[in-house]
Amino acid sequence: MATKITMPRLSDTMTEGTVATWLKKVGDKVSEGDILAEIETDKATMEFESFNSGTLLHIGINEGETAAVDSLLAIIGKEGEDISDLLNGNATETAPKEATSENTTATEAKTESKETTSIDLPKGVAFITMPRLSDTMTDGTVATWLKKVGDKVSEGDILAEIETDKATMEFESFNAGTLLHIGIQEGQSAPVDSLLAIIGPEGTDVSGLSDQFSKGGNVKENASSEAASNNISAESKEQKSEATVEVSSNNTSKGRVFASPLAKKIAEEKGINLNDVKGSGENGRIVKS
Repeated sequence: MATKITMPRLSDTMTEGTVATWLKKVGDKVSEGDILAEIETDKATMEFESFNSGTLLHIGINEGETAAVDSLLAIIGKEGEDISDLLNGNATETAPKEATSENTTATEAKTESKETTSIDLPKGVAFITMPRLSDTMTDGTVATWLKKVGDKVSEGDILAEIETDKATMEFESFNAGTLLHIGIQEGQSAPVDSLLAIIGPEGTDVSGLSDQFSKGGNVKENASSEAASNNISAESKEQKSEATVEVSSNNTSKGRVFASPLAKKIAEEKGINLNDVKGSGENGRIVKS
């Protein structure tokens, strides 16, 4: 039976995504773990892998197009399978769901306004929540932490490996700073949007912030915090840009280095030039063996 693939929420603040590149086309065979597309979030461009096997029967969002989280991204099923009912069903189901969603949102907003309090984040501090790494994920389990409290974190570093309902995936940081708090220990499970970690400047006192978060407090960043965050992000992007130019200039004939975040981290630690590595994964992707 054909399966709908929806636009995933690849970061904790992502509300919509843009398909940068499709790595599969309609009619292509797809195996579980294959990279379907590269998706631009509000913070980075990330590879999106398939949790299903079959044939790519339909593409719902073309390259360059932007759509909200949970929009129909693709349909995977058996070769030659009739998906007209799925496509028609998707269109007819939208209107009532939207109406219900609006009513639910209004109710939730009223409830939150009565029960929640505002959380003033210290300068440069960011909450990291359990991401939704698959379209059906409702909770996740931290399989392994690759950083510990007190470690420096750069934008793009792998924070942890998280088990979803379908696979174990690497979760990278979109923030730079020091890991100040871990909210979900290895082996523990928690719902999507639970407090996973807190990142900020070294030495920042974050005691009590996790308790406020768990009680449903609304995060309120002051101007200085936002400015500091923007400065950190800008510096990180400049560093990443310089690194990309350096890698490309070493071997421009090979073009973009196509590797998983964990493979990139291991290569960096061991001083390995990924331009000299032949990938064994899908489409020549370099992955951890």
